[in-house]
Amino acid sequence: MLVLVVLLVTMNLGIKTLTKNGISGAEILLLRSSCNLFAAFAIAVFTKTSIIPKQPKLQAGAFICSGLALLLIFTAYQYISAGSVSILQRLDIPLLVIIFAFNRKSSLFQILLAILSFMLVAALVFFSKTTNEHPIGYFIVLSAVVIICINTLLQKKIALTENIPTIIFISSISSVFWSGIQCLQTHATFANIHAGNLLVIIGLSIINLIIFYIINDIYKKHNPEVVRYPYLVAAFFTMIVEMVIAQKLSSPVLIIGNISILIVFTILVRSREKSKETL
Repeated sequence: MLVLVVLLVTMNLGIKTLTKNGISGAEILLLRSSCNLFAAFAIAVFTKTSIIPKQPKLQAGAFICSGLALLLIFTAYQYISAGSVSILQRLDIPLLVIIFAFNRKSSLFQILLAILSFMLVAALVFFSKTTNEHPIGYFIVLSAVVIICINTLLQKKIALTENIPTIIFISSISSVFWSGIQCLQTHATFANIHAGNLLVIIGLSIINLIIFYIINDIYKKHNPEVVRYPYLVAAFFTMIVEMVIAQKLSSPVLIIGNISILIVFTILVRSREKSKETL
């Protein structure tokens, strides 16, 4: 778990550092996903595994959602802090709770916590001038979260039959597709991509693959809710390390708001974990 947290924090801060160097989220995603796409082919050849999807309809849905959600997340790093992006990504937790409420799979306590988390985010958007965070960053992440939820529901079914190289392949080619379109639309020149930045992107690609395999292993051994914890811990330390690197504190409103959201998320995840244990 500790290794996963360190890798997640490194990924978050690495992307933010690249955006500060003038590289757009689409450019970062295109290059990182191209590396992952090559890796998926290499893994498939080395392990003699087919990457042809066994569930083409579900994979078509994953193709649409996966890369688009990542493109939005990577773009958000251009507008708000890495800590905020990593925390807001976890809004899929309360959103799924609200979705499951329609099937009576969420308790009243969980629904209230979910609503509270969105109210806290709304408060941060309202005080965005105080926190020096651009409101558009929040709305970009919120849009991504909706797509992430759809993709999560698809991936639960896909993971039952598809092998890892196939899942990586579909996710990577989706990311290449969507980020490629964005780069074409914005006439990206990749002018700020030099040897140092390229090495960082390759490093992030390797980290991404390692994260994927670790998470897959956790899914096999534990309740799916357990996977949430390292992401929540990583979000907290991303915020802390980001301030240490900048050598200055963020706005007190932002710090208190983000920590409050993380606390609500943690209680919500724990509540869902307990409810599943009693089934």
